[in-house]
Amino acid sequence: MGKITVRTEKKRFPIAPNLYGIFFEDINRAGDGGLYPELLRNRSFEDSIEPKDCRTGQDGYALVSRAGWRDEFNHGEGLSRWVRKNGTPYTPIPAWYTNHAQMALDRNDTLNPHRQVSLAVSFEEGGELYNTGFCGIAPKAGEKYLFYMFARTEAPVKIRVSVEEDGHEFGGMDFLLEGGGYVRYDGSFTAEGDGRNARLVIRCPEGGKVNFGFCSLMPEDTYMGHGLRRDLVEKLRDMNPRFLRFPGGCIVEGFSPETAMQFKNVVGPVWERPGHQLMWHYRSYNGLGFHEYLQLCEDLDMEPLYVCNCGMTCQGRSPEFFEGEELASMLQDTLDAIEYAVGDKTSRWGSLRAKMGHPEPFRLTYIEIGNENSGPAYEARYQMFYDAIRARYPHIRLIANTHLEEQGLGADIVDEHYYSTAEFFAENVNFYDKYDRKKPKIFLGELAVVRGWVGQLYGALGEAAFLVGMERNQDVVELASYAPLLENVDYNAWFPNLIRFNNRESIAIPTYYVWKMFGNNRGENVVEADVETGTLYRPVKGMASLMGQAGLRYRNASWNKTPVGISHELMGRVKEEEGVSRILPPDEEQRAEAETLHRVDKDRVFVVFGEEQVTSGVFDIEIYAEEGREICLGVYSGRMPKEVYMADETHPPKEWNAANVKPFLWTLEKGISTFREQKFPSDRNLDEERKAELRYGEFNHFRYEADGKQMKLYVNGECIHQVDVPSFPSLSSVVCDSPKEVILKIVNMSPEEDAVEISLDCEVEDAYEVILLTGEKQAENSFEEPEKVHDVVQNHSGASSHFYYGAPAYSVNVLRLAKIQVQ
Repeated sequence: MGKITVRTEKKRFPIAPNLYGIFFEDINRAGDGGLYPELLRNRSFEDSIEPKDCRTGQDGYALVSRAGWRDEFNHGEGLSRWVRKNGTPYTPIPAWYTNHAQMALDRNDTLNPHRQVSLAVSFEEGGELYNTGFCGIAPKAGEKYLFYMFARTEAPVKIRVSVEEDGHEFGGMDFLLEGGGYVRYDGSFTAEGDGRNARLVIRCPEGGKVNFGFCSLMPEDTYMGHGLRRDLVEKLRDMNPRFLRFPGGCIVEGFSPETAMQFKNVVGPVWERPGHQLMWHYRSYNGLGFHEYLQLCEDLDMEPLYVCNCGMTCQGRSPEFFEGEELASMLQDTLDAIEYAVGDKTSRWGSLRAKMGHPEPFRLTYIEIGNENSGPAYEARYQMFYDAIRARYPHIRLIANTHLEEQGLGADIVDEHYYSTAEFFAENVNFYDKYDRKKPKIFLGELAVVRGWVGQLYGALGEAAFLVGMERNQDVVELASYAPLLENVDYNAWFPNLIRFNNRESIAIPTYYVWKMFGNNRGENVVEADVETGTLYRPVKGMASLMGQAGLRYRNASWNKTPVGISHELMGRVKEEEGVSRILPPDEEQRAEAETLHRVDKDRVFVVFGEEQVTSGVFDIEIYAEEGREICLGVYSGRMPKEVYMADETHPPKEWNAANVKPFLWTLEKGISTFREQKFPSDRNLDEERKAELRYGEFNHFRYEADGKQMKLYVNGECIHQVDVPSFPSLSSVVCDSPKEVILKIVNMSPEEDAVEISLDCEVEDAYEVILLTGEKQAENSFEEPEKVHDVVQNHSGASSHFYYGAPAYSVNVLRLAKIQVQ
């Protein structure tokens, strides 16, 4: 049974007003065809064109940057699994097909200097050109759709543009194309019936030749008439987000100089925005650009948080660093973006904003210099950008990617990112308790459970526990956002994502409701509260492993006194001679694999014993000790749960590899024994260092005993370490108040209901409100059951200065208690 003691008279600090926000990055086709509801895919006809500083390999299968980073390309269709899943027929120009017509890209006759090609089509009589959209177009009965295109003909040509599915026309428009140059043609129709897999058809009854420069089909009904998909923005609005981080994420950096994000390419008329290839496997047309982001912030009353490129491509994808004029140009691009947002309408970029329909300045509160950048190259560029922005715009709060204050550099806020398991987040509920209050504020810019209970209720509970700890430290943590935000389910590149959609409907994962509940129930001050609760242990599995320098020798390995052998050679090969096994260095195949994996030492051996599913037992082994040679033994050497993201889709990793096995590490070197956990960004000691004498020049006996809760480690019969398996509280809570009420947030990660004893130092009304999220541990939402897990508002009674509340098993609870006002 848990107990929460609340002292409202002891205010710790005011809440951070902008704590809960959102982060948008164009991933999973979240922009075009998603938040920006363009219905035509490849509307500029450029998807199959590789960036000029890249090349394609393997007959268009792979895209390779100048620096050597590889990605799947498939002639512009993106990931192979998208093509397979969606049953996409081959076409040389993605999403465009013909019947009784011939099409080709024309590089010599384009709509404007920003367009690389036009689409030249020669129609036979009755010939047609059609676009399949983003896995079909889904018109809704009675809704109006707006179409426009830029086209050029040498002679008049009649065409009919319609949206059709299985012979049914939902609506159409007739055009007579004429004029020697590109002309814009506009039309609209109201859908007659509902569709799901329709296509846009351009039919030419009499035949003719047309160059299409650009085209678009959009719903007329958008959020506040500002061009964004209504149901998605409404879900964002309901979270009550206080800021928006945009436009990325890794897309800000790009994977090559040409694909780096630049403000000047995402403003102005959409047909003049050049677009660019994203590292998330597709091309963006950038209809969702800087102006649209700022407008969304204004519509939802959010503070803009703009992430700028600081002269580097993505450091996780074979980086390149801008120098000289190229670097100066990137800095100027950032200053121009700020001027567009906040400059007077008579300024160069402010006047473009006015021309785009917003004469008054937008707000621009935060700027993040770079994304996930680090090291000396970043530090030099960060300082350059910091000095220039601070001198001209001192009101803007500047965000660093790493703790640059440790290098003597200025930063108002530092952005930290955490992707892990539900248990990691629950174990770190006290993560910021000891953070130095003199250091910069914290922005938790990206956090999510990406392994284990992914997209399920239990994953959301782990994240909720971490948010509870964050709220208890919001004098330090100023901003937080989940990542990623949106996912078109037909173009999934990363999972989970807060909101999922197809071309007709959208759903939210359980985590969405946690952020909604927490973001809408804030109070004014964080107050003192003590929590007493039980303990839950991290689930662990797997037998032992050995790692370290090649040449390590061992014998007589056993599990529960039964001999056990090597089951997985992750790095290095095992050779046995006369009862003694030696681990040879990694071979070329293993070294090549290591190059594709994250944080793997290709010179270090790593082998795993026995079965993976065991959770308790005794492991014995004799290891030959040599002076100067490290001995490293892994405890619980099971694989981490899978994650969807792959760093290199062209070389998928093996089921067992040196990056997805992270045992607890027992290391002996120079008479010192350490026992630690592998964590990002640095390992954590599970116990203090201890002396451990080895008999050099002979085999020594090593043993560990593990039961899922405790681990005991022995050398030659002596217990060196006795350590608990990492654990977390079954119940976590944070309490805020205002003059009129007390707000308790309670997360119960236990499989049992907890009758929580709540004691307050103030009187409250008998009736109170509970916002509840609960269900089965693995519960998740789907298009068939979109609200299997969602927040429910309940009215309860029985509150007082001392009462009991039954927190359901696996639940997030927000209690709103009305204070009794003393006259």
